[in-house]
Amino acid sequence: MIGTHSLLPVCGCLLVDTILVAKGRRRTFSGKSLFVIGGFGMLPDFLSPHLSLESRHASLSHTIWFLMGLIVLVPLTRFISEKASRVPVAVVCWLAYGLHLAADAVSGGIAWLHPWRDEVIGRYWIEPQYWIWYDAGFILLVWFICRVLPGLRAK
Repeated sequence: MIGTHSLLPVCGCLLVDTILVAKGRRRTFSGKSLFVIGGFGMLPDFLSPHLSLESRHASLSHTIWFLMGLIVLVPLTRFISEKASRVPVAVVCWLAYGLHLAADAVSGGIAWLHPWRDEVIGRYWIEPQYWIWYDAGFILLVWFICRVLPGLRAK
C-alpha cells in the first residue's frame, strides 16, 4: 500500500537523523526533503497506477530500466534541500524508488526486465491482507520517531 511505499524510506531517514542528533550532530533531512523522499517512494505507482498484479507486471515504472534512468533526474532534488544535504537527499530519493520496487517484489513480484523479458522476480511473501497492518506500523513508527527526536535534541 502507498503508506508503506512512502513511509519506509522516511522511517530510515528519521532513524539516521535520530542517531545523528543523539551524537550531537545536526539533522541531514529537513521536513521538505522528507516529503520529497516519501514522494519518490510512491512515484512508481503514480507514474503507472494499477489495481491488479498483472498491471504492475506490465508497468515500465516498476522495472530496473526505469530505476537506472531515474539517476538522470535525481539531481533535480538539489532545488529542495539545503546545500549541505543535497547529495544525501538525492541518494535517498533514488533508494526510496528502489525500496518501492523491493517492497513490490515481496508482495506479488515485479517484471523487472519488462518489456524485454516478462520474468517476474519475487512472489507473495507478504500477503495482501497484511498490507494495511504494514501501513499502520509505519505510520506509528514515524509518529514514535518524531516524538523521540525532539526529546533527544533537548538533552
